[in-house]
Amino acid sequence: MARPGSQSGTGELGVRLRELRESRGMTQLRLGRALGVAVSSISSWESGAKTPPLTRLADYATYFAAGAVTDGVPPENALTGEQREERLRLKQELDRMRAADEEPGEAEARQDFWHFPDGGPVRIVTGGLTEKHWSPLGTPSEPNFLSLARCADLDAAVELFGHVRAANPRSQAEIRLEHLGDDDLRAHLVFLGSGATNPWVEWLTADWPVRQVPDDDVVDGSVFEIDGERRLRPSFRGDQLVEDVGLLARIPNPNNLRRTLTFCSGVFTRGGFGAVRCLTDPELRDRNLAHLTDEVADLNRFGLLMRVPVMRHVTGTPDLQNPANRLYEWRPNT
Repeated sequence: MARPGSQSGTGELGVRLRELRESRGMTQLRLGRALGVAVSSISSWESGAKTPPLTRLADYATYFAAGAVTDGVPPENALTGEQREERLRLKQELDRMRAADEEPGEAEARQDFWHFPDGGPVRIVTGGLTEKHWSPLGTPSEPNFLSLARCADLDAAVELFGHVRAANPRSQAEIRLEHLGDDDLRAHLVFLGSGATNPWVEWLTADWPVRQVPDDDVVDGSVFEIDGERRLRPSFRGDQLVEDVGLLARIPNPNNLRRTLTFCSGVFTRGGFGAVRCLTDPELRDRNLAHLTDEVADLNRFGLLMRVPVMRHVTGTPDLQNPANRLYEWRPNT
């Protein structure tokens, strides 16, 4: 984001991006199509109203180093040796300009959805398993008691907890099983699981167009219903789950508007895990964050339903730059 009072509105990076485009006689529309982004993104980057993600600057470098003669960004292995050298030079130039346009610490915050710049506490809240799924180790009187043995979304909780701790080394991050105190409600909150297992979710999303509801065709899961009509269900091949539906949404925390409230859920646990992984997976998180940064005006106020593939019992990470993986998007008002 441009710094108040700075010259980033006509700053170095924006000017350079415009020079690159105009050097090839291209309109913003044509360049947007080539890079696979909206023309509004090209305009905001050139004006300095928004800062392009690092992955988009890499696309600029690749595209213009290749001569800007293709309909899209060519793969790096298709470049000649001379073009690869030009790409590296151009990418370093653009990265340097981007860093110069940002406030100290802003670059780090932009590169991780799960980084909370204010250093506030983070509470990852999961629902509990139903009684028929309880493990004996979840009984407090058991000598080998495990406090998370009744956690309904343990894979997602462990994945996210490690990532949040690494991205926020000065923040107090904890996993909680449903129970929250008054101070916890004012932290950065992440709710894992649907309203069926995590009652906090249903309470805070009552006015959204998307709800999770029981469905006669889905056992042990709650499907997503849009505007009380359309339902999104998981896919099976025989009795094997091959595709779940995941929810990723964030709004300001209504108990402390300076902090956030994030939801990661699925029809089954696979969907919630995929929603978490789309912004923690080291292979895809930058691409997915680039998509969100390009398409969402406010990353603290958006909602997204996505396909989550399950291949041979392994939960895959959705690629949000693939339109087929984005099932429904909305912008919460609260």
